[in-house]
Amino acid sequence: MPEPVPVRTSPAPSPQEHILEIMSGLWKSRAMAIAAEFELADLLAEGPLSIDVLAERTKTHASSLFRLMRALEGIGLFMQVAPHVFANTPTSTAMRRNVPGSQWAFIRTILSTGFGQYDSWAEVKYSVETGKTGFEKLYGVGPWDFFTTRPEIWAIFNDAMRAASAAISPAVAVAYDWKNFPVIADIGGGVGSQLVAILDTHPSVHGILFDAPPVVAQAIPHDRIERISGDFFKSVPAGADAYTMRWIIHDWPDEQSIAILKNIRKAMKPESRLVLIEEIIPETPELSWAKWLDLHMLVVAGGRERTAAEYKNLYGKSGFDLEQIIPTSAGSSLIIGRPRA
Repeated sequence: MPEPVPVRTSPAPSPQEHILEIMSGLWKSRAMAIAAEFELADLLAEGPLSIDVLAERTKTHASSLFRLMRALEGIGLFMQVAPHVFANTPTSTAMRRNVPGSQWAFIRTILSTGFGQYDSWAEVKYSVETGKTGFEKLYGVGPWDFFTTRPEIWAIFNDAMRAASAAISPAVAVAYDWKNFPVIADIGGGVGSQLVAILDTHPSVHGILFDAPPVVAQAIPHDRIERISGDFFKSVPAGADAYTMRWIIHDWPDEQSIAILKNIRKAMKPESRLVLIEEIIPETPELSWAKWLDLHMLVVAGGRERTAAEYKNLYGKSGFDLEQIIPTSAGSSLIIGRPRA
């Protein structure tokens, strides 16, 4: 019987190496953002180019651009197919603009200066000390007022949200038996990406898309969607069989979240259901996207991600019982509430 082949494992990093790896995350993410700003992936869409050609087209310093791309090559962004000649990798291809699965707008929104989000992270100490956002300290207003005065940044932010929803929309559409609800109202539903995915998966269902007037005006056309504009802090359309909100409640602290949910509760029928689509923070110590997104919400928007217990508490204060939580294949969960009698 042959001897078993020993499995070689890499030694665990030392504490110092672990710290250096975490620290270099800032360098890596900012370098990726600069590559997105120069649209290098789009320039390489037709094939490899020399660093001199790339520098000429981006109006950059060739030697410095090479140093940027050489560093990015080491983390899977771009590859050097000949000395000083670069091509895309599958990962950098996802940094192209206007291609399926593009992450260009998401990278720019989160990691470029001037969009408010990366800049606000420099104020994370202030946020931890005060509970207030670094964003408002820097700009004097919250993100939504900031965007209304910067239409170019607002357009990229909206593209980023559409990119982020590309995976979650179909996952949500198949995670729940939506056909049990003849009319679904998507509150704060943006241009309707999530609602369209649900309706296209369940042909018997009709939808109501509710958001601010400028947003609803740009909604995706659909023959089973009624568009209604308004303010969910004041009221929402009445009488739907299910009310959905995706990535809305996490924008707000508890007081405002309860105000929104109470308005939905007033509009609901006794048999209706509330379905929030959000991240759930695990109450265990492992690495979790939701934990880091929660910190981002503290620094930027003033909202928060929540544990299952915190959602149960939030529902109770808003007139709901937490009925069940359904994870989706894309990571977010459906948090289903039943109106309390």
